[in-house]
Amino acid sequence: MLYRILNIAWKDMLHLWHNRALLAMVIFGAATELLIVGWATGSKVNDLKMVVTDHDNTATSQHLIETLRETDTLKLNQDGNNVLEKHNSRDAALDDLFTGGNFIFNPDNILLVEIPKGFEEALTSGKQPEIDLTLNGANSLASTTARRAAEEAIYTFGTIVMTQSLAETQGVEPPTKEAILAALDQTQPNVTVRYNEELDRAHYTAPSEAAFVLYIITIMIAAFMLAREREYGTFEQLLVMPMRPIEIIIGKAIPALFIGFANFLLVLAEMNVVFGIPVRGSLLLLLVLAAGYLFVELGRGFMVAMLSRTQNQALLIIMLIAFVDITFAGYAVPVESMPRIMQILSNFLPIRHWMIILRGILQKDIGLSVLWPQLLWLVVLGIIINSTTLWFFRRSLSNQG
Repeated sequence: MLYRILNIAWKDMLHLWHNRALLAMVIFGAATELLIVGWATGSKVNDLKMVVTDHDNTATSQHLIETLRETDTLKLNQDGNNVLEKHNSRDAALDDLFTGGNFIFNPDNILLVEIPKGFEEALTSGKQPEIDLTLNGANSLASTTARRAAEEAIYTFGTIVMTQSLAETQGVEPPTKEAILAALDQTQPNVTVRYNEELDRAHYTAPSEAAFVLYIITIMIAAFMLAREREYGTFEQLLVMPMRPIEIIIGKAIPALFIGFANFLLVLAEMNVVFGIPVRGSLLLLLVLAAGYLFVELGRGFMVAMLSRTQNQALLIIMLIAFVDITFAGYAVPVESMPRIMQILSNFLPIRHWMIILRGILQKDIGLSVLWPQLLWLVVLGIIINSTTLWFFRRSLSNQG
C-alpha cells in the first residue's frame, strides 16, 4: 500500500517539476506576494496633499498654516483661494480641487482647510472659531488620517494661542509654547498597546496573507494534480490500477501537503525577519495545527477537481471560492464589522478559523484552552468536506468504470 501511494506522489512531483511556470509561482509567488502586501500596508501615510484657504490673512492664521505644514502627515499643496474664486458654485470648486490629480505623479488633494474671517480676533478673545475641514471621501483611509492630523494640530495651536492671550489679559507673563505643550502632554492618558505596540498595519495584513498563502497554494496544487489527470485522459488509468480510492487520494495529497507546508514555513520566516512579527506562542502547536488545516483544504481542492474537466475550469472555480473566502473570512475586513448573519455564515469557512488560530498564536501567545472552538470547527468541517470528497471520488470512479 505504501509503495503504491509513494509511486503516485512521486509521479505528481515529477509533473510539477517539469511545469516550470507553475513551479516558479509556487516557490517564489507566495513569498513575493507577502513581501509586497506587507510593505504596501505597513508604510505610514505621509505627505497627504492639503489646500488651505485663509480668509483672515493675519499673523495668527499664517502661524496656523505653518503649524499644519510642520506635521509629517500633511503637505501644503497650493493656495485654495484661487480655486474657490474661479468657480461660480462651491460644489464645482470642490470637484475641481479634489479631482485635479492624475492618481500617479500628481495625486488628488485630500483635505481643504478654510480659516474664517475674524479667526485671530476670536481666538485672542478666548472664543473658539470654527475652522471648516472638507475631506476627499473617495480615499477614506487617507481622509481619516488627514482629519486626525489636522484636528490635532488645530487643537494644539488654539490651546497655545488662547492660553497666551488669557495670560496677557490678566497681566502675567505668557507661558512659552514649550511649557504649554509640556502641560498638555501631562494631561494626556497613558496609552498601552498590547500585541502590536507600534500599531503597524502589516502586523494584521501579513498574518492574513500567510494564512491565505497556505490556503490557496494547497487547494490549487491539489485541484491541479487531479484535474490534470482528467484533462489529459489519464484519469481512466486509475480505474484499472489495483488501488483503493483512499490510496489514490493520499498519493495525490502528499505533493500538495509538502508544497503547502514548505510555503508556510517560508512566509512564516519572512514575517519574522522582514516585518518583525514574532511567534509569541508555541511554534510546535502552530505547525501541528497548520498541518491539520492543510488536510481540510486538501479536501476542498480534490472536490474542485471532481467538479472540473480541465485545469482551467478548476482555476476558475478556485478563484470563485477564494473571492468568497477573502470577503467573509476576515482576510482584509474584520468579521466583527460585518452584519450578524454574515458573521454566522463565516464560521462555515475553514480559513476563518485558521486565521484566528494563526493570529492568536503569533500575536497573543494563546493555546488550545482558548482556541479549542476553532479547532473543533476545523475538525467538523474537515470530516464533512473530506467525506464528501471521498464520496465524489468513488462515484466518479464507478461512473467511469
